Amino acid sequence: GGRSGALPRYRPVGTGAPAGERVVSRAADPAGWHRRPDIADKVHGRLAYLTDARAPGMLVGRILRAGRPHARILSIDTAEAEALPGVAAVVTHRDVPGLNAYGIMVQDQPALCGERVRYVGDAVAAVAAVDEATAEAALALIRVAYAPLPVLDSPEVALAPGAPPLHPEGNLRREVRVARGDIESAFAACAHVVEDTYVTPRQMHGFLETEGGWAMMEADGSVTIRVGGQHGARDRLQIARILGWPEARVRVVTSPTGGAFGGKDELTVQPALALLAVKTGRAVRLHLGRSESVAAGIKRNPMRIRMRTGCDAEGRLLAVSVELTADGGAYASLSPAVIETALEHCCGPYIVPNVAGVARLVATNNGTCGAFRGFGANEMTYAIECQMGRLAQVVGCDPVTLRRRNLRAPGSPGFFGQTVGPSERLAEMLDAAAASPLWSAGQGQGQEPAAVGVGLALNYQGNGLGSLPEDRAAVELRLAADGAIEALYGLDEIGQGLQAAIRSAVAARLGVDRAEIRPVIGDTGRTPDSGSTTASRGTFVVWEGARRAAPAFARALLDAAAQRLGRRPQGEAPDGLGSADLALGPGGIREARSNSGRPLLGFAELAAGLPPEALPRSRAAFDFPKADYVAGNARYLFAFGATLARVAVDRVTGEVRVLDLHQHTAAGPVLDAAAYLGQIEGGGVQGLGFTLTEDARMEAGRYAASNLDGYLMPTIADAPERSRVLALEDLDPGDPYGPRGIGELGIGAVTPAIAAAVADAVGHWPGAAPFSPETLLRALCDGAAA
Repeated sequence: GGRSGALPRYRPVGTGAPAGERVVSRAADPAGWHRRPDIADKVHGRLAYLTDARAPGMLVGRILRAGRPHARILSIDTAEAEALPGVAAVVTHRDVPGLNAYGIMVQDQPALCGERVRYVGDAVAAVAAVDEATAEAALALIRVAYAPLPVLDSPEVALAPGAPPLHPEGNLRREVRVARGDIESAFAACAHVVEDTYVTPRQMHGFLETEGGWAMMEADGSVTIRVGGQHGARDRLQIARILGWPEARVRVVTSPTGGAFGGKDELTVQPALALLAVKTGRAVRLHLGRSESVAAGIKRNPMRIRMRTGCDAEGRLLAVSVELTADGGAYASLSPAVIETALEHCCGPYIVPNVAGVARLVATNNGTCGAFRGFGANEMTYAIECQMGRLAQVVGCDPVTLRRRNLRAPGSPGFFGQTVGPSERLAEMLDAAAASPLWSAGQGQGQEPAAVGVGLALNYQGNGLGSLPEDRAAVELRLAADGAIEALYGLDEIGQGLQAAIRSAVAARLGVDRAEIRPVIGDTGRTPDSGSTTASRGTFVVWEGARRAAPAFARALLDAAAQRLGRRPQGEAPDGLGSADLALGPGGIREARSNSGRPLLGFAELAAGLPPEALPRSRAAFDFPKADYVAGNARYLFAFGATLARVAVDRVTGEVRVLDLHQHTAAGPVLDAAAYLGQIEGGGVQGLGFTLTEDARMEAGRYAASNLDGYLMPTIADAPERSRVLALEDLDPGDPYGPRGIGELGIGAVTPAIAAAVADAVGHWPGAAPFSPETLLRALCDGAAA
């Protein structure tokens, strides 16, 4: 009911769900369910985050923000603040001994502004005082004189002739183009063409733990900074630049972090903390309140995507043209890579012979934008998947059939012509979607006031940072003095279940219990550099690190045990993990041929008999798999999915309620069921916010909402009434890459699936997220009138 227009309502016909697809849930897999090692402390509020640190004599830091979107700084006077009793230090740009700039891709953001501010959250000064009240009072005593400058509050204004440049190279920060075939001739030959503009919002990461942490000087003259982040080694590099120090004098601890989603990939409070700790010689803590986090924190890039898609009479794609404009805000951060990733995904998982695409990143005075779960791929998936659904309507076939006619075949070149990794499972995902019971689900009980529809979208998500940057990882396994097997990864626990994944991967490789593995993570002083905890790369790094380091570590353990037990190693076992007589097992070293399971020597006993320098260890370093293409930032590994949504559109308010959300996923073996489910379900709910409610709107360069009471983030009450996660775990024979990352898979196709369901219900394809209830209500009224 409720659907308008003359187009028929099609239902797909499929061949059934793929064999081996596994429902990921506690009820479906009780025996294989492992409790996350950090879950109890998190649920009960006992886990100590880096922002929870308190110690006698610790100073409190605060940052003076610009509070205006664009201005020239005429003067900064800190005399009154410095004279206030209880103030230990005030720092400005004059206190930056090294490079007064940072940024992951372009060093364009001042640690402390001295000449100009470009958005309301720019840091101008910072103070350290004996308590919060004194620190706040000191901020109020800092006198800054500003000369207002024109506010560039949209990409269109920033690119207009005569607009003042926010950076020396101008306001067009990056332009990426792609072209193949003859796009004009291809469109002229199309039987059907669909064209529309898709608008996506400035989404806020909304982590529970806002940006913060603490720093202190060490006795040896080094500084330790404990702030939630996503790549401690990169943070160390940037902080060392600012201080003008060698990296060896900087230690960065980044775990545990209470949520990130990309928003803590860039430096946040680290520059101010480092400068304050160095100047005072004391420990300083600094934690942003929610309103300051809103003003200063990184957001998702708002995008405007103009897409034109054409096919022949049978629905075979001939041409796609796309023009993307992204608001980058004041500074670049990771936004250049975001638009590159978006353009790489502009054809989705489909074969298109003729393509013309351009993506532009524009500087404005609208905050700072950068990495956010999905990293540009989900925005582009929204556009291309809606286009596919609309083409299916005009061709006169169901949405599965049209996709099947255009689906890339396993082994086909990637979007840039690069070779891609094995184990492509797009056809299986489409089969699973076609066989879904949601297509035949009736209008639910109590839903009479609503129009109900079902929609489908495919997901084709690249893993890793692409082919251009260096992307190397190192890990280490070692036996600790207390007998624990320590797994040292320079990755960060940001809530995604890293510790569970490490325990699972390392224990499986060694043949021991998960409880015997102690993850050591997120500390540049204790762990090797494993690369960034971003772009769905962590899962592969964990798995590959365990695969590479475990054999040598196991041999070292068994050699040490053989010496202790008075036995000689007699060569490696066929699996490479032991001698002919001894093997690893739960609890320690056992007889290789014994069925008793009792260890001959426990790990703690083995460690107790060895000097610290003789404790077994193994280190491995490797590159993240890369594509063989250098003219574009191309991915090699991909994860696959099909998302189905069943929605109810209220006939009175136009509001959308997601009744069912089914996510079929194919990312290789599941390392940890709880973490897998959490990632996919959590990504789904975050996608709901992006689709239906979330938008950090700006008015003349200022945020319209300063807290979560004015920003509609979904709660448990807004989650789908029924959520289902299914995983296809098989890999091609000989696939050496193991499980793919799923951090972004859960959000990737949520928006277009809901859009397709809304179109099924009311006959209107929403082109702007979050979807406007007023627009949908008008579509319902128009349908009723027709």
